[in-house]
Amino acid sequence: MKAFLIVLVLLIGTNCLFAQEDTYQTVTARVDDVLYKAIYKSSDRSISILKPNGKTVLHLNSGDCYEEGFSSFKFVDFNGDGYKDLFIEHMSNVAGRCDLLLYDKLKKKFVLIKDFPDYPVPERLKNTNLYYSYHRSGCADSNWDSDLFKIINNKIIKIGNISGLDCGDKEIGVFITKVRGAKEQLIKKYPISEIGKYKNYKWGFIEQYWKRNYRKFI
Repeated sequence: MKAFLIVLVLLIGTNCLFAQEDTYQTVTARVDDVLYKAIYKSSDRSISILKPNGKTVLHLNSGDCYEEGFSSFKFVDFNGDGYKDLFIEHMSNVAGRCDLLLYDKLKKKFVLIKDFPDYPVPERLKNTNLYYSYHRSGCADSNWDSDLFKIINNKIIKIGNISGLDCGDKEIGVFITKVRGAKEQLIKKYPISEIGKYKNYKWGFIEQYWKRNYRKFI
């Protein structure tokens, strides 16, 4: 009898634990004259995009991207085409990893951009169709990379790279590479001390270099 009561208490406690209600977060935006709603559901850590009639037009599980789940999401015109897209940030030990659901104005739907999480902390170069990213590459962030890329037909095309090396057995410095598919061409290198000339250190160097030199990679 005593054992039965213990099991009963455990079952009730377990059921109460899993009976907790879902929590939801919601953002809305009018896109192409349609009021879309994006909803985050806590129980399965998913995000859905719905039309005003309640129809789900896209459903994304965090497991499709990162097991850690989503940390935030918002509608924003990421590519500057006048239509808002859904930008999703992930919980991750790699800072700035995110996903992008671009609104395709021709197909009138949101499209998940493949491999977008491989380009963390993405920034758009003003008045261009180009973007650049930043990620750590080892040695407690002493080694790092920034990729220059564009999005064509909802796919990422990498066209340039800045690689900073200040640790390890490789040559120390900042190396600028032009990328064409699998082909890479080193076009410039600086001493690592170059980044110290900028107010925001390596981030200032990255921003200014891409702004001033992106045409060399087109």
